[in-house]
Amino acid sequence: MNYFKHYQLLCFTRKTMNRQKGDSHYYEKHHILPKSLGGDNNDTNLVLLTSKEHYLAHLLLYNHYKNIGGESFRKMAFALVSMLGSNKHQQRQVLSSRQYDIAREAAIESKLGVKILDTVNYKQPKSENHRENIRLARIGTKRSEFTKNKISLNRSGVVPKHNSVRVNCPICNKEGQLSAMKRWHFDNCKKIAHAELA
Repeated sequence: MNYFKHYQLLCFTRKTMNRQKGDSHYYEKHHILPKSLGGDNNDTNLVLLTSKEHYLAHLLLYNHYKNIGGESFRKMAFALVSMLGSNKHQQRQVLSSRQYDIAREAAIESKLGVKILDTVNYKQPKSENHRENIRLARIGTKRSEFTKNKISLNRSGVVPKHNSVRVNCPICNKEGQLSAMKRWHFDNCKKIAHAELA
């Protein structure tokens, strides 16, 4: 199937309809040549589409660039996934299972290139110059005593016990950790329930 031919046909037929924003229908602006691929905001590059047509346009672009691959494909995958996020002006797209599968595949594809580019130098040893730049950037930052103690304990190998504060229920004298007692026990104490029933 020639996806690009169908995409061009969709855009140019809708362009000749001379649609206007503000009439009785809801329209979205679409860049015929996407901005991420060098398109601009000139009227010749913009067309008004319904939300369904707009989604279809991005689906056609995604399928066209899927055969080509590369950075353009990743950008079109991201654009397709972005179409699914609803904002205050758009109605949420209701997708068939096939459309959802394509959208999920696009989401994965749009993230692949970014992850590879971002993590190239992540775990490699840092040079002396790099370490010195990090040290200089951190000079003057203030840490609270709580943070300093956490860092100290972490470096010494001692694991602090979170929620180690224990309390007793004033009604039934049950003992437990403070956070758990606040969340589960104090408002739901059985003796309170029995007292209310009596």
